[in-house]
Amino acid sequence: MEKLVAIIDNLPEYGERLAKFLNAGRNFPYRAVVFSAVKEVESYIKNDGVYAVLVPKTEESEVIKVLAGTDVKLFCLCETKEEQGSSSLYRYSSAKELERRLVVVKTEKKIPVIGYFSPAGGSEAEFLSVRIAGELGRKGKILYVSMFPFGTNGRGSEDGLSEVLYYLRQKGKSGRDWMQEVLRCGEYVDTIGPVRWYTDLRYVTKEDMRKLLQGELWDREYRAFFVAVGMFDCVGQDILNCCDGVLMPVWETAQGQAVQEEFRRQIKGSGETKLYSGIREFYVKETEGAAFEEAVKAAVKKGEEIIEGCDRGDTQANVGTPGFVHGIDG
Repeated sequence: MEKLVAIIDNLPEYGERLAKFLNAGRNFPYRAVVFSAVKEVESYIKNDGVYAVLVPKTEESEVIKVLAGTDVKLFCLCETKEEQGSSSLYRYSSAKELERRLVVVKTEKKIPVIGYFSPAGGSEAEFLSVRIAGELGRKGKILYVSMFPFGTNGRGSEDGLSEVLYYLRQKGKSGRDWMQEVLRCGEYVDTIGPVRWYTDLRYVTKEDMRKLLQGELWDREYRAFFVAVGMFDCVGQDILNCCDGVLMPVWETAQGQAVQEEFRRQIKGSGETKLYSGIREFYVKETEGAAFEEAVKAAVKKGEEIIEGCDRGDTQANVGTPGFVHGIDG
């Protein structure tokens, strides 16, 4: 069934001109239709007949309620170029540019997901993960998601992963505004801080992560998502299985290496072939000085391999819904 791009605008002549141009394009895969009110579109949405809805900012809240629980894209028509983002379109752009934006969203490049886990634990594990993410971010910004139950990076009076999960689960909530408030923005890395209470991690699902790690949720482009897992419980195991590769430090002590060897043995013996094949180990001798910097470099090199593998389509996980990350298939 041919899907619609519904244009609901208080400037009907503008909508008619835009629809006429879009429908005349040979490569435009939808049919643009002008509606005078949100209610007119509801039946098409219920029957899965709508790809995207274009509305002015004043109509956004009403449309969000109608689109709750659907995969329909929502674009706000903004009046200035400064307002334009991944989910908004400058209405006075050329019709060709508007067409390009609509089609690109459908075929948006998937964002690699780098997992991180330290079987041997240690308070240095979080610090090490932050450093690795920072170095990877020098070639393109990284979104760092902290899943350490007692993590300190990004913790404070500000909101973190607990609040993000709450909002993601609320039907009718738009992520564009509140997500940016939760985010700690840095030069190379943007961070979602840890949960307020460790018990919040018990209820994280693949669906939560699927919603969180989608490029369309953010008003900025990320080179990769970096998910730092602190516990290997059922939730942590599921999340690591959803990643395109997992960076894993091997602490160069007798006890650290013994723990790592036992982790390898159990994972391999349990039949977790996807997770086992996706692990990229690197050795950590010390947590400061030149030896530490070498460990970070080794981890970054392996992280680059994960990203490059995704660019080639050579991933260890299944490809999910268009517009979402690799591997998270619900």
